[in-house]
Amino acid sequence: MLYNGTTYLPIRAVSAALNVPIAWNGTTSSAYIGEHKVDQNAVNRAKAYVSVIEQLQNKYGKRAVSGSIISGLVTAMLIDFDGDGNEELLCVCNTKEKNAKGTNKHSTYMVYHWDGSKANCIAQHEVISPFSQNDPDYFKRTINIGERDGKKYLFWEANGSTVGEDDVGLISLVETVVDGQWKVTWGLRENEDWGDNGPIVWMTDYTTGENIDVSAGWAELNTWQDDIKNQYNVTADGPDAWNMCNPYDNLAPAPEIALSKLKAIANSQSSILGGKASGEYNAKRRMEKLAVETGVKVYVNDKLIVPTDVNGKTVDVLLYKGTTYLPVRAVANALDQAVAWDGASYSVYIGSHKDV
Repeated sequence: MLYNGTTYLPIRAVSAALNVPIAWNGTTSSAYIGEHKVDQNAVNRAKAYVSVIEQLQNKYGKRAVSGSIISGLVTAMLIDFDGDGNEELLCVCNTKEKNAKGTNKHSTYMVYHWDGSKANCIAQHEVISPFSQNDPDYFKRTINIGERDGKKYLFWEANGSTVGEDDVGLISLVETVVDGQWKVTWGLRENEDWGDNGPIVWMTDYTTGENIDVSAGWAELNTWQDDIKNQYNVTADGPDAWNMCNPYDNLAPAPEIALSKLKAIANSQSSILGGKASGEYNAKRRMEKLAVETGVKVYVNDKLIVPTDVNGKTVDVLLYKGTTYLPVRAVANALDQAVAWDGASYSVYIGSHKDV
Protein backbone atom coordinates (compact mmCIF):
# COMPACT_ATOMS: atom_id res chain seq x y z
CA MET A 1 0.00 0.00 0.00
CA LEU A 2 1.20 3.50 -0.86
CA TYR A 3 -0.28 6.14 1.42
CA ASN A 4 0.81 9.77 1.48
CA GLY A 5 4.06 8.83 -0.25
CA THR A 6 4.97 6.05 2.23
CA THR A 7 5.04 2.32 1.44
CA TYR A 8 3.17 0.07 3.85
CA LEU A 9 3.07 -3.70 4.26
CA PRO A 10 0.54 -5.78 6.21
CA ILE A 11 1.92 -6.81 9.59
CA ARG A 12 1.30 -10.45 8.68
CA ALA A 13 3.60 -10.17 5.67
CA VAL A 14 6.36 -8.53 7.72
CA SER A 15 6.16 -11.30 10.32
CA ALA A 16 6.31 -14.09 7.76
CA ALA A 17 8.99 -12.53 5.52
CA LEU A 18 11.41 -11.68 8.33
CA ASN A 19 10.50 -14.69 10.49
CA VAL A 20 10.04 -12.52 13.57
CA PRO A 21 7.25 -12.81 16.15
CA ILE A 22 4.68 -10.06 16.15
CA ALA A 23 2.08 -9.43 18.85
CA TRP A 24 -0.95 -7.16 18.84
CA ASN A 25 -2.43 -5.52 21.94
CA GLY A 26 -5.92 -4.34 21.11
CA THR A 27 -6.34 -2.64 24.47
CA THR A 28 -3.51 -0.16 23.79
CA SER A 29 -3.56 -0.38 19.94
CA SER A 30 0.09 -1.45 19.97
CA ALA A 31 2.07 -3.74 17.65
CA TYR A 32 5.10 -5.54 19.08
CA ILE A 33 7.84 -6.77 16.72
CA GLY A 34 10.61 -9.11 17.84
CA GLU A 35 11.12 -9.87 21.49
CA HIS A 36 8.12 -9.06 23.66
CA LYS A 37 7.47 -10.23 27.18
CA VAL A 38 3.92 -11.49 27.43
CA ASP A 39 2.25 -11.97 30.80
CA GLN A 40 1.13 -15.53 30.16
CA ASN A 41 -0.79 -15.64 33.45
CA ALA A 42 -2.83 -12.62 32.32
CA VAL A 43 -3.42 -14.24 28.92
CA ASN A 44 -4.65 -17.48 30.49
CA ARG A 45 -6.82 -15.63 33.00
CA ALA A 46 -8.38 -13.56 30.23
CA LYS A 47 -9.16 -16.68 28.18
CA ALA A 48 -10.81 -18.30 31.20
CA TYR A 49 -12.91 -15.21 31.94
CA VAL A 50 -13.96 -14.90 28.28
CA SER A 51 -15.19 -18.49 28.49
CA VAL A 52 -17.15 -17.71 31.68
CA ILE A 53 -18.85 -14.68 30.12
CA GLU A 54 -19.76 -16.54 26.95
CA GLN A 55 -21.16 -19.49 28.93
CA LEU A 56 -23.31 -17.17 31.05
CA GLN A 57 -24.59 -15.39 27.94
CA ASN A 58 -25.49 -18.75 26.43
CA LYS A 59 -27.32 -19.75 29.61
CA TYR A 60 -29.09 -16.51 30.51
CA GLY A 61 -29.00 -14.62 27.21
CA LYS A 62 -27.48 -11.24 26.44
CA ARG A 63 -28.61 -8.18 28.37
CA ALA A 64 -32.08 -7.05 27.35
CA VAL A 65 -34.50 -4.46 28.74
CA SER A 66 -38.26 -4.96 28.41
CA GLY A 67 -40.53 -2.78 30.52
CA SER A 68 -39.51 -3.20 34.14
CA ILE A 69 -37.49 -6.37 33.45
CA ILE A 70 -33.74 -6.38 32.79
CA SER A 71 -32.75 -9.92 31.84
CA GLY A 72 -29.72 -11.92 30.73
CA LEU A 73 -26.10 -11.34 31.68
CA VAL A 74 -26.58 -7.80 32.96
CA THR A 75 -22.94 -6.99 33.66
CA ALA A 76 -19.44 -8.41 33.86
CA MET A 77 -16.83 -6.31 35.66
CA LEU A 78 -13.14 -6.86 36.34
CA ILE A 79 -12.38 -5.98 39.97
CA ASP A 80 -9.23 -6.73 41.95
CA PHE A 81 -10.96 -7.34 45.28
CA ASP A 82 -7.96 -8.56 47.27
CA GLY A 83 -5.39 -6.22 45.70
CA ASP A 84 -3.07 -9.02 44.54
CA GLY A 85 -2.84 -7.77 40.94
CA ASN A 86 -5.13 -10.52 39.59
CA GLU A 87 -8.58 -9.16 38.85
CA GLU A 88 -11.65 -11.13 39.82
CA LEU A 89 -14.66 -11.31 37.51
CA LEU A 90 -17.98 -10.08 38.94
CA CYS A 91 -21.07 -11.06 36.94
CA VAL A 92 -24.77 -10.43 37.50
CA CYS A 93 -27.43 -12.53 35.76
CA ASN A 94 -31.19 -11.90 35.84
CA THR A 95 -34.07 -14.15 34.85
CA LYS A 96 -37.22 -12.78 33.20
CA GLU A 97 -39.44 -13.94 36.08
CA LYS A 98 -41.33 -11.08 37.77
CA ASN A 99 -41.99 -10.55 41.47
CA ALA A 100 -45.29 -9.27 42.84
CA LYS A 101 -44.23 -5.67 42.16
CA GLY A 102 -43.47 -6.26 38.48
CA THR A 103 -39.67 -6.17 38.52
CA ASN A 104 -37.06 -8.95 38.46
CA LYS A 105 -37.77 -11.71 40.96
CA HIS A 106 -34.27 -13.16 40.68
CA SER A 107 -30.96 -11.36 40.23
CA THR A 108 -27.82 -13.39 40.98
CA TYR A 109 -24.26 -12.21 41.37
CA MET A 110 -21.27 -14.49 40.85
CA VAL A 111 -17.62 -13.86 41.66
CA TYR A 112 -14.90 -15.76 39.77
CA HIS A 113 -11.35 -15.97 41.11
CA TRP A 114 -8.29 -16.98 39.08
CA ASP A 115 -6.18 -19.48 41.03
CA GLY A 116 -3.34 -19.60 38.50
CA SER A 117 -4.81 -22.40 36.43
CA LYS A 118 -8.58 -21.96 36.27
CA ALA A 119 -11.41 -19.56 37.07
CA ASN A 120 -13.27 -20.71 40.19
CA CYS A 121 -16.76 -19.50 41.07
CA ILE A 122 -16.26 -18.55 44.73
CA ALA A 123 -19.62 -16.79 45.25
CA GLN A 124 -23.10 -17.15 43.84
CA HIS A 125 -25.84 -15.34 45.74
CA GLU A 126 -29.00 -13.36 45.20
CA VAL A 127 -28.41 -9.63 44.79
CA ILE A 128 -29.93 -8.21 47.99
CA SER A 129 -32.86 -5.81 47.69
CA PRO A 130 -32.13 -2.39 49.24
CA PHE A 131 -33.09 -1.36 52.75
CA SER A 132 -36.38 0.52 52.68
CA GLN A 133 -39.22 1.48 55.02
CA ASN A 134 -41.51 0.52 52.12
CA ASP A 135 -41.59 -2.81 50.28
CA PRO A 136 -38.03 -3.21 48.93
CA ASP A 137 -39.31 -5.16 45.93
CA TYR A 138 -40.47 -1.83 44.48
CA PHE A 139 -36.93 -0.58 44.03
CA LYS A 140 -33.75 -1.23 42.08
CA ARG A 141 -31.17 -3.68 43.31
CA THR A 142 -27.74 -2.12 43.42
CA ILE A 143 -24.14 -3.31 43.40
CA ASN A 144 -22.18 -1.08 45.81
CA ILE A 145 -18.41 -1.27 45.29
CA GLY A 146 -16.22 0.23 47.99
CA GLU A 147 -12.48 0.57 48.46
CA ARG A 148 -10.35 0.58 51.60
CA ASP A 149 -6.63 0.03 52.11
CA GLY A 150 -6.07 -0.80 48.44
CA LYS A 151 -8.72 -3.52 48.43
CA LYS A 152 -12.26 -3.51 47.07
CA TYR A 153 -15.45 -4.93 48.51
CA LEU A 154 -19.21 -5.22 48.00
CA PHE A 155 -21.40 -3.43 50.52
CA TRP A 156 -24.97 -4.51 51.26
CA GLU A 157 -27.67 -2.90 53.38
CA ALA A 158 -31.03 -4.62 53.62
CA ASN A 159 -34.15 -5.24 55.67
CA GLY A 160 -33.73 -8.28 57.88
CA SER A 161 -36.94 -9.76 56.46
CA THR A 162 -35.42 -9.64 52.97
CA VAL A 163 -32.77 -12.17 53.95
CA GLY A 164 -35.01 -14.33 56.13
CA GLU A 165 -34.34 -12.70 59.52
CA ASP A 166 -37.72 -11.23 60.38
CA ASP A 167 -36.70 -10.20 63.89
CA VAL A 168 -33.87 -8.00 62.59
CA GLY A 169 -34.53 -4.45 61.40
CA LEU A 170 -31.35 -3.81 59.40
CA ILE A 171 -28.48 -5.94 58.18
CA SER A 172 -25.27 -4.39 56.79
CA LEU A 173 -22.52 -6.52 55.27
CA VAL A 174 -19.09 -6.12 53.67
CA GLU A 175 -17.93 -8.98 51.41
CA THR A 176 -14.63 -9.47 49.58
CA VAL A 177 -11.97 -12.02 48.59
CA VAL A 178 -9.72 -13.37 51.36
CA ASP A 179 -7.14 -16.05 50.49
CA GLY A 180 -9.04 -16.98 47.36
CA GLN A 181 -12.38 -17.31 49.18
CA TRP A 182 -15.43 -15.04 49.27
CA LYS A 183 -16.05 -13.94 52.86
CA VAL A 184 -18.03 -11.51 55.01
CA THR A 185 -15.32 -9.39 56.62
CA TRP A 186 -17.59 -7.00 58.51
CA GLY A 187 -21.27 -6.82 59.34
CA LEU A 188 -23.86 -5.87 61.90
CA ARG A 189 -27.46 -6.55 62.78
CA GLU A 190 -29.65 -3.79 64.13
CA ASN A 191 -32.32 -5.34 66.33
CA GLU A 192 -35.52 -3.68 67.51
CA ASP A 193 -37.93 -4.77 70.22
CA TRP A 194 -41.09 -2.69 70.30
CA GLY A 195 -42.71 -2.36 73.69
CA ASP A 196 -45.24 -0.08 75.34
CA ASN A 197 -42.60 2.57 75.86
CA GLY A 198 -41.25 2.49 72.28
CA PRO A 199 -38.49 0.52 70.60
CA ILE A 200 -35.47 -0.93 72.32
CA VAL A 201 -32.56 -0.99 69.89
CA TRP A 202 -29.41 -3.09 70.15
CA MET A 203 -26.75 -4.26 67.73
CA THR A 204 -24.82 -7.46 67.24
CA ASP A 205 -21.70 -8.26 65.25
CA TYR A 206 -22.76 -10.23 62.16
CA THR A 207 -19.77 -12.58 62.18
CA THR A 208 -19.45 -13.25 65.95
CA GLY A 209 -22.98 -12.61 67.25
CA GLU A 210 -21.59 -10.50 70.11
CA ASN A 211 -23.38 -7.35 71.25
CA ILE A 212 -21.78 -4.07 70.18
CA ASP A 213 -22.31 -0.49 71.27
CA VAL A 214 -25.08 1.05 69.17
CA SER A 215 -23.36 4.43 68.71
CA ALA A 216 -20.09 2.75 67.75
CA GLY A 217 -21.97 0.47 65.35
CA TRP A 218 -23.62 3.38 63.54
CA ALA A 219 -20.28 5.20 63.36
CA GLU A 220 -18.54 2.17 61.85
CA LEU A 221 -21.38 1.68 59.37
CA ASN A 222 -20.99 5.28 58.23
CA THR A 223 -17.28 4.79 57.53
CA TRP A 224 -18.01 1.83 55.23
CA GLN A 225 -20.69 3.83 53.43
CA ASP A 226 -18.24 6.70 52.95
CA ASP A 227 -15.78 4.34 51.24
CA ILE A 228 -18.26 3.34 48.53
CA LYS A 229 -16.81 4.47 45.17
CA ASN A 230 -19.28 3.09 42.62
CA GLN A 231 -22.95 2.18 42.68
CA TYR A 232 -24.48 0.29 39.76
CA ASN A 233 -28.10 -0.73 39.34
CA VAL A 234 -28.78 -4.24 38.02
CA THR A 235 -32.60 -4.20 38.07
CA ALA A 236 -35.20 -1.52 37.39
CA ASP A 237 -37.79 0.02 39.69
CA GLY A 238 -41.18 -1.64 39.72
CA PRO A 239 -43.85 0.13 37.62
CA ASP A 240 -45.54 1.57 40.71
CA ALA A 241 -42.30 3.34 41.67
CA TRP A 242 -41.54 4.83 38.24
CA ASN A 243 -42.95 8.20 39.22
CA MET A 244 -40.21 8.51 41.86
CA CYS A 245 -37.17 8.34 39.56
CA ASN A 246 -35.79 7.06 36.26
CA PRO A 247 -36.25 3.26 36.38
CA TYR A 248 -33.14 2.61 34.26
CA ASP A 249 -30.64 5.17 35.55
CA ASN A 250 -27.03 4.20 36.26
CA LEU A 251 -27.23 0.67 34.89
CA ALA A 252 -24.13 -1.45 35.48
CA PRO A 253 -21.62 -1.50 32.60
CA ALA A 254 -22.58 -3.77 29.71
CA PRO A 255 -20.62 -7.06 29.74
CA GLU A 256 -19.26 -6.33 26.26
CA ILE A 257 -16.91 -3.72 27.78
CA ALA A 258 -15.09 -6.29 29.91
CA LEU A 259 -15.37 -8.90 27.16
CA SER A 260 -13.63 -6.64 24.65
CA LYS A 261 -10.77 -5.93 27.06
CA LEU A 262 -10.39 -9.60 27.94
CA LYS A 263 -10.32 -10.72 24.31
CA ALA A 264 -7.61 -8.17 23.54
CA ILE A 265 -5.48 -9.56 26.38
CA ALA A 266 -6.23 -13.17 25.41
CA ASN A 267 -5.01 -12.48 21.87
CA SER A 268 -1.85 -10.60 22.88
CA GLN A 269 0.50 -13.60 22.66
CA SER A 270 3.58 -13.19 20.49
CA SER A 271 3.54 -15.38 17.42
CA ILE A 272 4.88 -15.60 13.89
CA LEU A 273 1.71 -14.91 12.02
CA GLY A 274 0.74 -17.22 9.20
CA GLY A 275 0.72 -16.25 5.54
CA LYS A 276 2.81 -16.58 2.42
CA ALA A 277 6.33 -15.28 2.70
CA SER A 278 7.51 -16.43 -0.74
CA GLY A 279 6.27 -17.62 -4.11
CA GLU A 280 4.44 -15.90 -6.90
CA TYR A 281 2.01 -13.12 -6.11
CA ASN A 282 0.07 -11.30 -8.79
CA ALA A 283 0.09 -7.73 -7.47
CA LYS A 284 -2.27 -5.38 -9.24
CA ARG A 285 -1.96 -1.62 -9.03
CA ARG A 286 -5.10 0.33 -8.38
CA MET A 287 -5.99 3.73 -6.99
CA GLU A 288 -8.46 3.89 -4.11
CA LYS A 289 -9.61 6.53 -1.70
CA LEU A 290 -8.87 4.91 1.66
CA ALA A 291 -10.58 5.46 4.99
CA VAL A 292 -7.83 4.44 7.41
CA GLU A 293 -7.39 4.59 11.18
CA THR A 294 -4.21 5.89 12.79
CA GLY A 295 -2.82 6.12 16.33
CA VAL A 296 -1.20 2.66 16.49
CA LYS A 297 2.05 2.41 18.46
CA VAL A 298 4.93 0.16 17.34
CA TYR A 299 7.46 -1.52 19.63
CA VAL A 300 10.59 -3.33 18.41
CA ASN A 301 12.05 -5.67 21.03
CA ASP A 302 9.79 -3.95 23.56
CA LYS A 303 11.20 -0.50 22.70
CA LEU A 304 8.80 2.10 21.35
CA ILE A 305 9.87 3.48 17.95
CA VAL A 306 8.68 6.59 16.13
CA PRO A 307 8.31 5.62 12.45
CA THR A 308 9.79 8.13 10.00
CA ASP A 309 10.19 8.31 6.24
CA VAL A 310 13.43 8.77 4.28
CA ASN A 311 13.35 12.51 5.10
CA GLY A 312 12.92 11.95 8.82
CA LYS A 313 9.26 12.95 8.84
CA THR A 314 7.03 11.06 11.27
CA VAL A 315 4.59 8.70 9.56
CA ASP A 316 1.58 6.82 10.89
CA VAL A 317 0.93 3.13 11.37
CA LEU A 318 -2.40 2.36 9.71
CA LEU A 319 -5.42 0.19 10.38
CA TYR A 320 -7.37 -0.60 7.24
CA LYS A 321 -10.26 -3.07 7.05
CA GLY A 322 -9.05 -4.84 10.20
CA THR A 323 -5.44 -5.22 9.05
CA THR A 324 -2.47 -3.36 10.53
CA TYR A 325 -0.10 -1.84 7.97
CA LEU A 326 3.46 -0.96 8.94
CA PRO A 327 5.66 1.67 7.22
CA VAL A 328 8.29 -0.49 5.53
CA ARG A 329 11.36 1.72 5.87
CA ALA A 330 10.83 2.51 9.55
CA VAL A 331 10.32 -1.13 10.53
CA ALA A 332 13.20 -2.40 8.37
CA ASN A 333 15.57 0.17 9.87
CA ALA A 334 14.49 -0.74 13.38
CA LEU A 335 15.26 -4.40 12.63
CA ASP A 336 18.59 -3.53 10.94
CA GLN A 337 17.33 -4.73 7.58
CA ALA A 338 18.18 -3.08 4.27
CA VAL A 339 15.22 -1.74 2.33
CA ALA A 340 14.99 -0.71 -1.32
CA TRP A 341 12.23 0.59 -3.57
CA ASP A 342 11.92 -0.10 -7.30
CA GLY A 343 9.60 2.50 -8.72
CA ALA A 344 9.54 0.92 -12.16
CA SER A 345 8.04 -2.34 -10.91
CA TYR A 346 6.36 -0.94 -7.82
CA SER A 347 8.34 -3.38 -5.67
CA VAL A 348 9.80 -3.10 -2.19
CA TYR A 349 12.82 -5.18 -1.14
CA ILE A 350 13.63 -5.96 2.50
CA GLY A 351 16.92 -7.59 3.46
CA SER A 352 19.35 -8.99 0.87
CA HIS A 353 18.77 -7.87 -2.72
CA LYS A 354 21.38 -8.01 -5.49
CA ASP A 355 20.52 -4.58 -6.87
CA VAL A 356 20.84 -2.78 -3.55
